[in-house]
Amino acid sequence: MGLCSPGRDANWMLAFLGLAVVHIAATVAAESDHKAARKVPCYHSLTGNRTIYDYQIGDVHNKHPINWSQYLGKVVLLVNVASF
Repeated sequence: MGLCSPGRDANWMLAFLGLAVVHIAATVAAESDHKAARKVPCYHSLTGNRTIYDYQIGDVHNKHPINWSQYLGKVVLLVNVASF
């Protein structure tokens, strides 16, 4: 038999395919664990129990403060627009 016999090539390819599948599965599992460790619930702040309702912003002319707490329980759309 020559160096490239069909039986030997098939065995080598199956072994390589098996290693590739194991590697991909391990990578996916590790990435999944890493993402789960980084998740922070949206109701929990890293700096304490503060939420957007604890802050104020200025109105469009920056003359009157607006308390976010007045919008508690309402749907609010925040739009970030660029200014210069």
